[in-house]
Amino acid sequence: MEEEAPSRKEGRGPTRSNSFSGVEESDGTEGVPDPVGASQGIWVPTLAQSYQPVSHQSEPLLLAIMQQMTQMMANLQAASSSKSSGPPAFKTPYIKAPECLDGTQPFTVRSFIPPCQLIFHNDPTNFSQVRKKDLCSTSFLICRVAKSIEPYIPNITNQDPTYLLNSWQSFESQLFTLFEDPNEVRKAEAELV
Repeated sequence: MEEEAPSRKEGRGPTRSNSFSGVEESDGTEGVPDPVGASQGIWVPTLAQSYQPVSHQSEPLLLAIMQQMTQMMANLQAASSSKSSGPPAFKTPYIKAPECLDGTQPFTVRSFIPPCQLIFHNDPTNFSQVRKKDLCSTSFLICRVAKSIEPYIPNITNQDPTYLLNSWQSFESQLFTLFEDPNEVRKAEAELV
């Protein structure tokens, strides 16, 4: 940490007291802005100082610089080790949201359920509870399918395990019962014959 001395020497830039050596030095920077480190209390040699030969008198100054560099390196290592304290976090891949289910076309429930399950398996932390799975799936329901779920929303805090929004199997079977083609098996058999 350098302090600006109130006096100036003949034709030279401001003098500073080097806190490491206690020696007053001219910075030799007439008209040159302070180096980046100087504003942060870090001693940075000027161009004139860097070309001076190392003498016996410079040893305390060099020792102080080396100590400062050692401290800076220790700080950097501490900062970098605190950031990388474990393996890098796995970023889950993006999975396309399912098409909204409106219940107007047959076989739409069969194409709606698998993308929902992929989302749940891709992010087990966020979908650890069945209710979260059901609520996420409910957000993709529109038209008459959404209207069939509306009566259950006011009782969303219901803790009963058989409640529709507390059981994925109940939720899924409700969608199949109400909106899947009831003659699906007969139609498939007729197509095979």
